[in-house]
Amino acid sequence: MKILLNTILFALLMSMASVSFAEYGYYDDDELTEEDVMVDLFLVRPLGVAGSAAGLIMQGVGLLFSVPGENFGETGELLVEEPLNYTFNRPLGRFEND
Repeated sequence: MKILLNTILFALLMSMASVSFAEYGYYDDDELTEEDVMVDLFLVRPLGVAGSAAGLIMQGVGLLFSVPGENFGETGELLVEEPLNYTFNRPLGRFEND
């Protein structure tokens, strides 16, 4: 179990690097490459689904603190809605988050 969690954590951290490069213009916005599509399809999208599931679990645990603090909507948006939008509401191979 420990190895699985470490592997997932490592994969999520590695995927954040590609997302941050995309945010700062590392990828050319006009040029779509096969590598971008393959990385997005086989690495970033599955990690996005896993991250959304993890965010949903964290949101459930965080209910103990977010409901009394009256920021349930904000935490739900950050932990669940944004990862789902990034995973399913952008063109394949495009890493920018519009």
